[in-house]
Amino acid sequence: MPSLKSSIASAIITKLDTVAALKLKVFDKVRIAAGDFQDHELPACQLIDVGETIEHERSRAKKTWQISLELIMKPNEFGQISQQDLWDLQYDVERALWLNPNLGIAGVIHLRYIGSQTDLHLLDPYYFARLDFEVLYYEALVDEC
Repeated sequence: MPSLKSSIASAIITKLDTVAALKLKVFDKVRIAAGDFQDHELPACQLIDVGETIEHERSRAKKTWQISLELIMKPNEFGQISQQDLWDLQYDVERALWLNPNLGIAGVIHLRYIGSQTDLHLLDPYYFARLDFEVLYYEALVDEC
């Protein structure tokens, strides 16, 4: 049986599958350098596990899992991109994630949006946006009797 964390990550990727513009969606194979992405993989997004806090409640734990979602875009032979294109992609991703904020998973309370940043000039010609959010959920610490 997969862990609840594994189910949450899979559900997030499935939600991102509805964003037609995204060519690549990764969670377990995060790329460090923008140059690690091939042109045919962009625009791309990757989920980064930032950390988790836990509040112990008897036989269960209330967990708050912090995740950063990084969007990466780059102009290519098919056309130019702009800051507006990055904002529009960010908007589409936000709508996909928060359409059903408990991901349809028992135990998940909801996704909580913390904030976002864009950096258009970090590494020319790439455009980046980062969306920071938390997944609040309950997980049993002991098996049911």
